[in-house]
Amino acid sequence: MPSQRQPSAPRPQVSLPTLDIGPFMAGAADRGRFLDGLRRACHGPGFFYLTGHDIPAADTAALLEVSRRFFHLPDAAKLEIENVHSPHFRGYTRLGHELTRGSPDVREQIDISDERPARVLGPGDPAYLRLDGPNQWPRQVPDLRPLVLGYMERLGRLSRVLVRAFAESLGLAPDHLDRTFADEARSHLKLIRYLAPPPGHAPGYDQGVGAHKDGGFVTFVLQDNVRPLPGAGEPSTASTRAAGPQAAGPQAPGPRPAGLQVAAPDGGWTEATPWPGTFVVNIGEMFELATRGYYRATVHRVVSPPPARERVSVAYFFGPRLSATLEPVPLPDRLAREIGDPPPPDPDNPIFAQHGVNTLKSWLRSHPEVARRHYADVAPPQDRP
Repeated sequence: MPSQRQPSAPRPQVSLPTLDIGPFMAGAADRGRFLDGLRRACHGPGFFYLTGHDIPAADTAALLEVSRRFFHLPDAAKLEIENVHSPHFRGYTRLGHELTRGSPDVREQIDISDERPARVLGPGDPAYLRLDGPNQWPRQVPDLRPLVLGYMERLGRLSRVLVRAFAESLGLAPDHLDRTFADEARSHLKLIRYLAPPPGHAPGYDQGVGAHKDGGFVTFVLQDNVRPLPGAGEPSTASTRAAGPQAAGPQAPGPRPAGLQVAAPDGGWTEATPWPGTFVVNIGEMFELATRGYYRATVHRVVSPPPARERVSVAYFFGPRLSATLEPVPLPDRLAREIGDPPPPDPDNPIFAQHGVNTLKSWLRSHPEVARRHYADVAPPQDRP
């Protein structure tokens, strides 16, 4: 049974839906309301705030705090675990060294996945199996490892609950998707710090993360507010305005609001304003593929904070084992009739049905330095999307 949930902070004035998973987890009589809301959110914006998840606020606060401690270390300490040392794309990525659609993201981060031994591969084994392996952990922040692994374990349990809710929301048996995740389900986590672009970038460059869709199954984002860098003082009025919530729609002249933004149907952007006690949850392209587009992976981006400010977030990605192939789910006729014409395929971002092929494609594009060092023998995937 879920423990007593703490009251959440007031909801920000934004248009993403809010879903309380508490009644579903408790088996309450009104759990159907959550399932209906889940179906509408995933068929509509593909993003929603999740409350009632029973993960203590103290745990998320500790994770954000230990992340900031790592990011405030000297560069030499962070570079001890730089991801170029890892054939599994684990460890620290310095500012601007991850690409989205070929352009550098102004963020630094640590990538962490399930703690597993590296596989011993034969000549016929697929290259994506190289992604399994150990993480790199910072010596100077020893409590980061237990905090991160504990958090990943809790998010993994929550993900499995949500997977069952997804199945029910689509009119399927609760365990319909269980076998997809029964063996070696894959978790990945990013501790991220967003900063203003350093000198050398074009004026107005504010790509914290470029516009993209997540490639996996489902993502949980834990957000913090924009904060002054250590020793920078409090934000100015203009900086505070730039970081505050905005309605969806075309951007007004001047700096764009910092933070996570979701593409809106009118061509503008919806602010996913940080809201304590919640996760922002979104659907990935693999699940969109499995539902034949009924559930939608939506384009989103992150806008950089203003100068002398930082913003920390934690993104958790949950998906099946690397060798899994997601088969189309058998949608009831009433839902299948709601599926529109599929959009034309993106020639710059083919989506593959096999999870490992899709995952490796994304890593090779996003981290060219790691790819050059550890995957020079691997050609881009040519399987039929």
